[in-house]
Amino acid sequence: MVSTVSQESPWDLIGKSIGQNVSQNLPGAVNQGFQRQTGLNAIDQLQQQLQAAGGDINKMLPALARAYTLNPNLERSGLGQGFLQQAKVGRAFPEGQEGLPSQGMQPQQSQIPSQTESVLGQGTQEVPRGTFAMPSAFNIMTPQDIDAEAKRYAQAVQDPNGYNTRFSQLTSKNAEATTQREALQQAALDAHVSPSDLPRFMVVNSHLDPRNPSQWAQEGKRNFARVKSNDTKLQNAFIPGMGSGLLGRDREKTLERLRPSLLDNKAKGLEQEDRTYLTENYVTPTEIETLYHPLTPKHNKAIASLPRGLFPSETGEQLSYFAPTKENPFASYEDAIELDPQAIQRLNGYLTDFFLKNVDNDTSLLGLREKIWKDRDYDWRQFGPALREAQKRGLKLNDRQETEATLMDSQPPAQSLSDLFQDLSRIPAFLRGNK
Repeated sequence: MVSTVSQESPWDLIGKSIGQNVSQNLPGAVNQGFQRQTGLNAIDQLQQQLQAAGGDINKMLPALARAYTLNPNLERSGLGQGFLQQAKVGRAFPEGQEGLPSQGMQPQQSQIPSQTESVLGQGTQEVPRGTFAMPSAFNIMTPQDIDAEAKRYAQAVQDPNGYNTRFSQLTSKNAEATTQREALQQAALDAHVSPSDLPRFMVVNSHLDPRNPSQWAQEGKRNFARVKSNDTKLQNAFIPGMGSGLLGRDREKTLERLRPSLLDNKAKGLEQEDRTYLTENYVTPTEIETLYHPLTPKHNKAIASLPRGLFPSETGEQLSYFAPTKENPFASYEDAIELDPQAIQRLNGYLTDFFLKNVDNDTSLLGLREKIWKDRDYDWRQFGPALREAQKRGLKLNDRQETEATLMDSQPPAQSLSDLFQDLSRIPAFLRGNK
């Protein structure tokens, strides 16, 4: 047999071999690449759809089902379960207020550590777990708070084991917060803050960075100096003496001068303490509410245009001491209710419309009542029914205003002692309950 020597060079042979391998393996490689790209696209698409769902589980489930079909590895990764768990938590504790303890506590928010899952070997994907209440250095959670928070968390994530996890986490954080608070208190004392001032000092400076206790205390002292100045102004207003200040004829002006100091203390968290001090010094509930929520020019204009009532405030509860007049045919509010109830209903309707148009979240109801009672001749017993009717028609009151409404229902306008001595004709009304 005659053998034929190939005329192909070694490079030609190598090229042919590579070409054969490529032709054999290229379809599989292309298919793998296609599948991989489809899987990556499924991840990107799922991420977009979950963000668009806004935590709505009814929208998330179809998106997950589609993604699992396109990329089975997604289901095994646990990514979908993580997002569903986050949605459950978000639904239980919306608006970033997850798990806030009761009783007015304001703990700082802290992220629960995210779990990390590998998806298709392409790095890692963090799975958000929601934000829950953590104790801060100024708000130590009670055991009851921790127990309640742990139960709420376990219910939100629908996992009984979540209770122990959350309870342990909060207990640990609570211990850290207690230690930090004690360090800050000691730093304040070392900086010569009076022990009697310490509770208020902690409240006033709760917004400062606590990581350096010594620096925190020095900055806190500068901040607290303004509070001490406000305290002095408040105390000086109650120096005994009938001729000046809050015990004399300048009472309203003196109260007006106190407002900036009171509002400054309020911004520092001391409103309730100042309210207690004012009450103990015989400032009336109406005066206190008007200090913190004064009437606006809009209020005064609306009051001036309100139809006049039938019960002049100069006589008020004393109407039974006076004979009826042409302008006021009734000797008393009870007399008007009996003889002409429609007239009372008409006046109450004016008040209801007034409340609907002029009450917002910062309005003092007692302040409005005082002004209308004095200037527009309405009996104090008309305000409660008119306000409740306004609520039936859509008026929303905050918690403070609900408290004021209760006083309006049950108590006549309170008169300060200086008011009584300025006008002796008011003393009979004071003795009958206006006090």
